[in-house]
Amino acid sequence: MWLLLLKFLAAHFLGDFVFQTKKMVQHKKKSIYFLSHIMIHTALLIVFLWNDEMWWAIAYVVVLHAITDWLKLQLSHKMKSSVLFVLDQLLHFVAIASALMLFSTLRISLDFFNQPQWWLVLVAIILVTQVTAIFIRIILSPYQEHKKISNEDKQNDKKVLFNAGKYIGILERLFIFGFVVANFWEGIGFLLAAKSIFRFGDLNNAKERHLTEYVLIGTFLSFGCAILVGLIFNYVLINLI
Repeated sequence: MWLLLLKFLAAHFLGDFVFQTKKMVQHKKKSIYFLSHIMIHTALLIVFLWNDEMWWAIAYVVVLHAITDWLKLQLSHKMKSSVLFVLDQLLHFVAIASALMLFSTLRISLDFFNQPQWWLVLVAIILVTQVTAIFIRIILSPYQEHKKISNEDKQNDKKVLFNAGKYIGILERLFIFGFVVANFWEGIGFLLAAKSIFRFGDLNNAKERHLTEYVLIGTFLSFGCAILVGLIFNYVLINLI
């Protein structure tokens, strides 16, 4: 029955990301565009599931999709677009999964919650993303007062994306963790080289040695922690689980 799940997902992705034009997204509050979007989803589901006798499941998914999109429109001015997008997609996936559980023999097992490998991955991701960030911030706290910011830098800071540095660090450590787990050490070298190229211009323009040293310490701490977590993860996965 996993074939049914793939058909539902294919219809969803086509309807939401391929056949939904920019104009439809911008004017979705107008009935004609909203109904057009729902009809496209309905047509795709009918075409894909024509021979599977899943008519009740199709109706169920279409109705829930319409309700979810309507709620998204009502909350568009009250919540961030990124949060709404994630919640919207999550609810669509829940609708598909529940439809398959109600109208077919597919049963989604939650046994993986009892597998130590899943918990090991979860702990490792928390360590790499959040715990490491706090650890680095604590280690670098004595040097904060030496991180001078000129008037020109303050003006440039206004043009920087909010919390971009934080998320760049998280993604950086996740990539390194993945490279270590996959035993792809060359990827770490490539990532370090790429970061050096992008950071060279900022550090060169700053012409302040203490800022360069501060960035280098943070970079090496970030890379080192991610590598350490990856090595521990591999050891526990291979030898202890």
